[in-house]
Amino acid sequence: MVKICMLVTNPCTTDARVLKEATSLSKGGHEVVIWAISKDETPKFQQKDGFSIKRINKKMKENSFMGKLEHSPKFISHSIKENADVYHAHDMSTLLECYIASKWNRSKVVYDSHELFIRDFNSKNNYKNIYYYLERFLIKKVDLIITVNDFIAQELQQRYDLKNVPSVIMNCPSLRNSNECNTNTELESKYDGKNVIVFQGIIREGLGLRNLIKSVAYLSDDYNLLIIGDGPLLDELIDLSKQLSLGQKIHFTGRIPHEELLSYTKIAHLGVIYPEKYNLSHYYMAPNKFFEYIHSNIPVLVPDYPFLKENVLKYKIGLLADSENPEDFAKCIVKFFSNREEYEEMKQNTEIAKNNLNWENEEKKLLELYSKL
Repeated sequence: MVKICMLVTNPCTTDARVLKEATSLSKGGHEVVIWAISKDETPKFQQKDGFSIKRINKKMKENSFMGKLEHSPKFISHSIKENADVYHAHDMSTLLECYIASKWNRSKVVYDSHELFIRDFNSKNNYKNIYYYLERFLIKKVDLIITVNDFIAQELQQRYDLKNVPSVIMNCPSLRNSNECNTNTELESKYDGKNVIVFQGIIREGLGLRNLIKSVAYLSDDYNLLIIGDGPLLDELIDLSKQLSLGQKIHFTGRIPHEELLSYTKIAHLGVIYPEKYNLSHYYMAPNKFFEYIHSNIPVLVPDYPFLKENVLKYKIGLLADSENPEDFAKCIVKFFSNREEYEEMKQNTEIAKNNLNWENEEKKLLELYSKL
């Protein structure tokens, strides 16, 4: 049995990737402990799915400079005491701590890059520069690098002149869970006869959500937008929908427990990701919601970005949108529903896609990579 200590700078309550990896590694016979950040509503200790989650207190913003100074020594101290065989860093924000603990205990290090942490190198931003040079130094010191898609893997290899391309573990839902999950019939009854469009995830900047709200103004009353999730922009978006007199066409669920998420998503007819050219990490994204739409058997309308485009065209499960203009996006939505035969074909193709893009396949790759450490 190998003991694995994971570090993550969030409360680890809804982080699907961290939780799935911990569950899979635990099922694979390993002892797994996660050190995370505590918030008011989260317990300091949890035992679940064969692994444990321990949380440290924090006062400062996690990924601010002061936040780093606050939680970094705590993470290092607790990680060293775990005396783990492998330290698994979730994103760059915990790589230094894992590296120090591994050197102390003569252990292995896994760098799990959920995205391009250094999105766009900017020499005028000293804080980002520190992280850039730190990643450049540490990434060649680790024993295994994994990331979420081939495009980010290739970018990391080229950016840091790595000998090998990082391994890819996609953040797909479990096929078993999606097949067993039933539609929320109570919510579904509220949308009878409507074309339901869904966006889900963290409600934050950089996702084109203001323009998504505005696009609904160009749609008839036959269309409803369902926004699933919580975040810093939620109240602003609710106010915007009221200002535009769209309150009857746009519905906000707030935060939904991860295990219930697909039961909400499945009531929709179209899953959207709005095009917004934000940064390189955004351009290369492989977001959870994309896979969750597929596992809910709903076609997708997504930006013309490399990973999204590759899979939409490969499986023929949706359409691409390349304009940030709300009116243009609304036209794409109308086009989606204009040909029911094509729509049904895309819907059927999601079944093929999810039988390839699922956690059962990714889990095998993760366990194989760990077996080689």
